[in-house]
Amino acid sequence: MCPKLLTKHQHRQPPTIWRRWLRRGILENLATTLIAAGVLMLLQPFSLTLYGYSFVTTLIGVAMFTIVTKFPE
Repeated sequence: MCPKLLTKHQHRQPPTIWRRWLRRGILENLATTLIAAGVLMLLQPFSLTLYGYSFVTTLIGVAMFTIVTKFPE
């Protein structure tokens, strides 16, 4: 008897919780939200503290977006 040949999809294991979270869509949206929040913090005229953290927030969002675009869909 010949063993059945498995297709490529049957070799995959079910996605774990980490594989679900480490997908491009979710984290890409989060990075975009961080960038937008950083820009809004930069442009607001009310709080000097928010203004001070705006560059760091935008920088984290840009770095995260750069890394996340390398993740699989």
